[in-house]
Amino acid sequence: MIVRILPASKGGIYSNVGSSGFLVTYLEHEARETGQTDRAIFFDQGREGIGREEVQQRIDENVVGLQKGKPHFHSLVIAPSQDELRHLNDDPNNLIEYTRQVMENYAVNFGGKRHKPLTSDNLVWYATIHRSRHYSGLDDAVQTGEAQPRQRKEGEQTHVHVIVSARDRSMSRSLHPDAGSSRFNYKTWLAKNQHDFERTYDYKTKISEQQHWERLYKQIARIDRAGLSLDRERIQLVGQHHAYSADFWKSMGQVEREVRQGKVFTANQAYERLQETVEPKQKINKSRVGGEQELRTYEAPGQGRPNRIDESTRPVLPAGNIPAIEKVEEVDKNVTRPEVRTTHDKAVNKASTNDKPGRVDLSPLLKALRFESVPETGDQARSQEDDYRRRIKRRR
Repeated sequence: MIVRILPASKGGIYSNVGSSGFLVTYLEHEARETGQTDRAIFFDQGREGIGREEVQQRIDENVVGLQKGKPHFHSLVIAPSQDELRHLNDDPNNLIEYTRQVMENYAVNFGGKRHKPLTSDNLVWYATIHRSRHYSGLDDAVQTGEAQPRQRKEGEQTHVHVIVSARDRSMSRSLHPDAGSSRFNYKTWLAKNQHDFERTYDYKTKISEQQHWERLYKQIARIDRAGLSLDRERIQLVGQHHAYSADFWKSMGQVEREVRQGKVFTANQAYERLQETVEPKQKINKSRVGGEQELRTYEAPGQGRPNRIDESTRPVLPAGNIPAIEKVEEVDKNVTRPEVRTTHDKAVNKASTNDKPGRVDLSPLLKALRFESVPETGDQARSQEDDYRRRIKRRR
């Protein structure tokens, strides 16, 4: 499931600084090409069959209070995969209900400590369903020559376009999803949308080996266009070895960024960087026992078993070096508490009590530090009270 906010290119179809008329007309035109001519093609949170004129009017009028130069609206796209569409039987009613849930999550995600929680009823938004998609000049297939711009894509390509105002219905709050995570957490929104789809329609995400290969080949093609050629089979073996885990894709993205930044400029550097970031690190717990390091290896927890420590590497002390332990009863006031002492500790304590120095009288030193060391003549301080009065007099 792909749910994302489309970038607003200046002067393009999704330009959102001025009127929404151009985008609304384009969305209607694309829907009409797929045969949706029997009724109005827009819907919102509670209605269907809404016309283009109402959509443009409501979006363009809901701009009171927006700062100059800020977007008037935002464009969203909801694109299920072909497997997800087959799971939904490509039913438009299911897509409409899911779109309403996505917009509900969109509104809730703007809530915070400083603002009142929102619902989709506080938004001004409209959506339409498109049945087909076309290649653009930015697609990898077009750049590699496998397809032509505006060529229709194969397979089931049903998706939903949403246009939502950048102000709430009361026009008292600005709602910009690109304002930062403190106002709109993009990752939380995406995760909630995916969770709701799987829970509502009882769907489990399945990624086939072919889909992994296609994604990997596209990323290798982008790296190749950035100026570095990689061996597809070698990268594919690394991906298969790590079961195309999240760490593997994260490391591939890091390699791609560093190639574009000029930090990686040879294939060997890319392979080494990929191996370093993907290979799991061994967990070693170091502690001191008898002056030597003890290495503890942990087993992965499974089926309720606790982590177990490998005792094979634990150092064993010789029996002759173990000090004898005696149990001594120490009486403190009316409480008897057991205390464990060694014979060595008793000897040390006894020697320390015999060599204890006598008590030193520090009162003359403290008196000399407390008062000024001056002769007791004239108006000099002879007591603490006189010293305090003298200090007050000096301040005045």
